[in-house]
Amino acid sequence: MKKWKMFFRMISQALKERKSRVAIVFFAIVVGIGVISALFSVYYDINIKMSKELRTYGANLALKSSVDTSQEILLEDLEQVVAEFSQEELIGYRPNLYGIAEVESKKSVFKSTKPVVLVGTWFEQVAKINPYWQVEGELPINHDIKDEVVIGQDVAEKLGYDIGDELKLTTKNTWGSEKFMVTAIVETGDDADSRIFVNLSVAERLLATEAKINTAYLSVISKGEDLRTKVTEINEKLSAVDLETIQKIAKSEAKVLDKIKSLMYLVVMVILLSTILCVSTTMMTIVAERKEEIALKKALGADSKDVIIEFLMEAIILGGVGGLIGYGLGFLGAQLIGKSVFDSAISFRSMVLLSSFILSIVVSCVASTLPVSRVVDIDPAVTLKGE
Repeated sequence: MKKWKMFFRMISQALKERKSRVAIVFFAIVVGIGVISALFSVYYDINIKMSKELRTYGANLALKSSVDTSQEILLEDLEQVVAEFSQEELIGYRPNLYGIAEVESKKSVFKSTKPVVLVGTWFEQVAKINPYWQVEGELPINHDIKDEVVIGQDVAEKLGYDIGDELKLTTKNTWGSEKFMVTAIVETGDDADSRIFVNLSVAERLLATEAKINTAYLSVISKGEDLRTKVTEINEKLSAVDLETIQKIAKSEAKVLDKIKSLMYLVVMVILLSTILCVSTTMMTIVAERKEEIALKKALGADSKDVIIEFLMEAIILGGVGGLIGYGLGFLGAQLIGKSVFDSAISFRSMVLLSSFILSIVVSCVASTLPVSRVVDIDPAVTLKGE
C-alpha cells in the first residue's frame, strides 16, 4: 500500500514541478480531443440532420404498381407502406390519381377545348412533399372543398386563366361540364406546370373511381443503406406495389454525405497528428529536463521499466483528464454546430464519450512512446557526473 502511495506521490509531484510543460500537453489534448469529439458527435447525427435538410429537394420514394406503372393501386396499399415507417422517419406522403380532362381555352375565339392532365391529390401534403413549389394564391387544403382547382403555370399561360377565374372541366365519365374556381397557380419547373390539380375526392368522382391511385410520393428521412434495405423489405412484404427510391435525389444525398464525411475524416487525421506531434515534442523536453532525476532513480535501484511506467502513468492521467474535459467542450461545440447549421440540437451518445476518453489516453501514450524510450539510454554514472 505504501509503495503505491509513494508511486502516485511521485507522479503528482512531477506534474506540479513542471506546470508549464504539463499545461502545454494538457492544452494540446483538450483542444485535439475537443475538436474530434465535436466532429464525432456531429458525424453520428449527420445522416438524419442532412436528410432533413435535403428534404427541400422533394420526395425521395415513389410508390407504383408492381405489375404495370400505368395500372392503379389501392389507397389502402399506400397506407400499409406508410405504416412501415415511424413518425420520426416519415416527413409526409402524397397520392396522385391521374386522368384526362377537357378544358375550355379563354384565349380561343371559338371557345375550343384542350386536353389537360388532371391530377387528384392531397393539397395539405404539398408543403411536405414539394416544398420547392412556388404557389401564387392559396391551395385548397381541405378534402371537403369540391369546387376549387389549382393549375400549373403553363396551363395558366396557354389557356388564359388567372386566380379567381371560373374553369370548366369535362371528362368522359361526367355528363356535361363542371365549374371550378381557380384558387392558385403553381410554378414547379417540371411536368406539374402543365397539369390541373383537384382534391383527390373530386378526382375520384370525375374519373369514376374510388380508393384507387396511380402513384404516390413519400418523403422519408434516409439513413443511406438502411433506407434501401427497408425499401427491399417492404417490396417483399407487399407484392401488389413497388416502392423505389428516386435515384436523382438519392444519389445527390449520398454524394453530399460522402463528401462531408470524407472532409471530417481528413480533419480528424490532421488534428490527431498535430496533437501527437505537440505532446511528443513536449514530452521529449520533459524527459530531457528530468535526466538527472531519472539517473538518480536508476542509481538507487529503479529499473528502466519502472521509470517508463511512471512516465506512461503521467501520460495516462493527463490524457484521461484532458479527454474528459475535451469531450465536454467538444459536446458544447457540437451543439453550436447543430444550432447554426441544422437549427437543432446534437444528441448525446455515451459511445462518443467513451471513445473520446480512450482515444485521449491512446494518443497520450503513443505520443510519449518515443520520448520515454530514451529513458533506457540514460547511464546513471555518466549523467550524475555531469558528462
